[in-house]
Amino acid sequence: MIRTFENRAEQKISGFQSPAADYLEGRLDIASTLVVDPHSTFYFQMKGDALASIGIHDGDILIIDRSLNPKHGAVVVAFVNGNFTCRIYQVAGNVPALRNDNDVVFQTEINTLQVWGVVTSICRNVLPKSLKNGKYRHVCAL
Repeated sequence: MIRTFENRAEQKISGFQSPAADYLEGRLDIASTLVVDPHSTFYFQMKGDALASIGIHDGDILIIDRSLNPKHGAVVVAFVNGNFTCRIYQVAGNVPALRNDNDVVFQTEINTLQVWGVVTSICRNVLPKSLKNGKYRHVCAL
């Protein structure tokens, strides 16, 4: 369980303070838990099941941090030949490669390879289709 404590203004109380006051918790701010650097964080929605084997599915929201340098095995969003793509970053013999469930693309086969950012978290909608209507149509639940 993720807990967070809110810094509350100190109040002067005459008499006895409630013994439960020590256990007051603030509301969970999910953005502060998932986002390390707000100025470098972006969100993309995954299209397709190219990374289904590692649990990234069509419609998932990807949380991407552009301040991180990719390392072998990291899931990245890259800009390849004019398009954004989500792949697994690999280094084979000092040659960077991008892999998905279907193929491996080496840097030498790509006109322009720019790793745009590293995926840090995934947000997935788990509502059944019967509840995906109205304002809940695009809800993303962790």
